[in-house]
Amino acid sequence: MTLNRITVQELDQARTTAWDDFVRHAPGGLPLHLSGWRQVMQETYGYQTRYLMAQTAEKILGVLPLFIVPSRLTGKRMMTMPGGLCAANGETALQLLDHAAQIAAGEGLSSVVLHDSREIWSQEWQAESDHVFWLLPLPDTEEALWSQLDGNIRRQVRKARKNGLRAEVDRSGVLLPPFYEMFSRFTHQVGTPVFGYQFLENIIKTFPESFNIALVWHEETAVAGYYQLEMCDKMYGMRGAALPETLKLRSAYLALGEIMSDAIDNGISYLDMGRSPAGSNASKFKGQWGGQSAPIYQLTRRENGTREEDSVTNQVQSDQRFQMFIQLWPKLPYSVSTRLGPKLRWHIPFA
Repeated sequence: MTLNRITVQELDQARTTAWDDFVRHAPGGLPLHLSGWRQVMQETYGYQTRYLMAQTAEKILGVLPLFIVPSRLTGKRMMTMPGGLCAANGETALQLLDHAAQIAAGEGLSSVVLHDSREIWSQEWQAESDHVFWLLPLPDTEEALWSQLDGNIRRQVRKARKNGLRAEVDRSGVLLPPFYEMFSRFTHQVGTPVFGYQFLENIIKTFPESFNIALVWHEETAVAGYYQLEMCDKMYGMRGAALPETLKLRSAYLALGEIMSDAIDNGISYLDMGRSPAGSNASKFKGQWGGQSAPIYQLTRRENGTREEDSVTNQVQSDQRFQMFIQLWPKLPYSVSTRLGPKLRWHIPFA
């Protein structure tokens, strides 16, 4: 009986390899569950982290990567990377959640938030879902890919090339500067603060064998792009954008088409296209490529155990100050937005 008893403790350096092995082989494991993100978030934002591990004497059964955000906007909260927790079963998940709630109560935190969880692990936690993720199985060859895609998709990709667009995928980091410039301009246009350049630098430094950047060019200007992380036989879309004024050139189609071709060339079997608001244009665009969608959830528990009226993201986005912010942000000089954006992201890393 003692051997099978589940205990929860914080990750130490000696157990990082075992932690990552569990994540890579768990059915619900995602790159954002890997232990390296602790270093990324500490070095980028200086957050205090609490990486919880549930195990028996024989093996790890679940992991819950947490960090504390002392935000003036949403209160001092403990939250996960997008993806929530990773557990072999519901019993393990509940023990991890209970331990997280105990930490929050002990440190006087307002709540604990599991971002973009793909499971509702506990009915005691408030679950909200207004986003989905898309998963696309990939065939073994590029020829098979293009034969299975809808004819309209193939036409749009051909139009992109006829419009003078070209695409490439980089695994060395050399395309990070033009990608960040393009992404910064996109976030400025749509009224969202951009994360700092250091954030991406730290990701590349921590996961040098796993990341890639896909970039679409129009002449000498980057107009669309994505960065992904690979784990086992899956590629996970992390962030991406296409400048609105280039959508008529079919830049987004060429970007995703290049990502899929590159994934097949590198032995990837599944493309996880990441989160999108349910019913949004972004979600409809991803759906055209033939994948399957599933809901993701924001799970929240307040310190006193009561249910919040709304998720952190929805609280922020429904705030009148936030709506005014979105309207005013594109009117700021671009240079100002790139300086202020990373400072604001410290408060709302995933909103």
